[in-house]
Amino acid sequence: MTSAKTSTIHRPSTGEPYESVPVTSPQELDEVFAKARRGFLAWKQISGTEKGKLLFRLANRLDELSEEFAQIEARNTGKAIRETRAEAARMPGTVRYWAGWADKLHGTTIPVDPHFHTYTVREPYGVVAGIVPWNVPYAFATRRIAPVIAMGNVVVLKPAEETPLTALRLAEVCREVGIPEGVVQVVTGSGSVGAAMVTHPETDLVLFTGFHETGKIIARAAADNLTPTIQELGGKSPNIVFADANLDEALDAAMVSVFSSTGQMCFAGSRLLLHESIHDDFVARLAERVNALKVGDPEDENTQVGPHVTRRQCEKTLAMIQSGIDEGATVAAQSKLPGGVLANGYFAPPTIFTNVSSDMEIVRKEIFGPVMTVFKFKDDAEALEIANDTSFGLAAGVWTSDLSRAHRMAQGIHAGRIWVNTYRIINDMVPGGGYGESGYGAEGGTETLSSLTRSKSVQIALNAGLIAGQPRI
Repeated sequence: MTSAKTSTIHRPSTGEPYESVPVTSPQELDEVFAKARRGFLAWKQISGTEKGKLLFRLANRLDELSEEFAQIEARNTGKAIRETRAEAARMPGTVRYWAGWADKLHGTTIPVDPHFHTYTVREPYGVVAGIVPWNVPYAFATRRIAPVIAMGNVVVLKPAEETPLTALRLAEVCREVGIPEGVVQVVTGSGSVGAAMVTHPETDLVLFTGFHETGKIIARAAADNLTPTIQELGGKSPNIVFADANLDEALDAAMVSVFSSTGQMCFAGSRLLLHESIHDDFVARLAERVNALKVGDPEDENTQVGPHVTRRQCEKTLAMIQSGIDEGATVAAQSKLPGGVLANGYFAPPTIFTNVSSDMEIVRKEIFGPVMTVFKFKDDAEALEIANDTSFGLAAGVWTSDLSRAHRMAQGIHAGRIWVNTYRIINDMVPGGGYGESGYGAEGGTETLSSLTRSKSVQIALNAGLIAGQPRI
């Protein structure tokens, strides 16, 4: 499929254009969904075992192409190559996990009455519209495609207009390994393309990952056709460190939780809560490390923090940093930015704020950049109060050697994922969802079996007729 209209891709490290991709037109979108419907009817005729074999073949090929995907992702997103290599190395495992589920969708038998054989089956929805963001495009594309088609659905995937390159390449590889036509398709373009997908009459299920305000728009639009949606949205996650924790490990995790991926993570531990007895020393150690971060070219092996993916997001982060200063927060540390050929790149300095209050914009809003706000708390109750003082509820971290406290905090925090003495550990076997403005619907592990399929019940009379005692008309 070709389009006369194209979109220009810019290199985040320099701001320069370096590639263009076609933009899907409304007419082409109709053709895509028609092909998807035909693909679904054909895909239903292929056994789960055969589906699994194709996915295993895909995983093996992605292993072989790991470095290619890492390089494409680094150039397209500006993420440090050390990070994109780690992400690319994990994706074959994701595909293999879902390949193993392809032939294991089972229903149940229900002993309702001895005169009936009653059972349930799980069936795919059909055509799934997947809309993924620009921060981790290869991982999100893989995690949308693999489970969706393993459960017997087909997928029309729209990556963000700024970062479509790995998704487009992934669709090519799907075709190369023999996944049938119409089962995996990628469309490109702006938000208007995604909006058309949500309301398209051939869409049976919408999977959206992205900004919470966009998620609300999608939910309202999908409601017109009663199309179900699953949404993983933003976060403002608390990372709570008690005095009895392993402080060296907590320090490492605090750095990773906010400054990896240039802070462009829905799970970012952007609100660091420190017990008052360790606050000053911990902040001093954090500041030393942040001030020494190497910010620069994502393709440089020594770079620790790259640019933002988009100019707009960079400008938003810079504005939020200035807002924090204007509202009276203290800049406890700030990294230096690169110059020279990178001077026009989408860089914002990794920054730590202390002396913050809950009414500040940098505390209330998801920044999606390398900005950390640090709170001081005196006891468990205050830590919980601060942690839950947000409209979001995606994730949280708790650092303590007290097992009872760990359980109490995990029960008390309003979030879909809780990490204790670790942070940002994502595994395909582990389900997760959001509270509040972080979305709804859970995915991962066996939750996905329910999320991506629907249940049908069948009751067969062993002797034809109505049950005894049922009134006849």
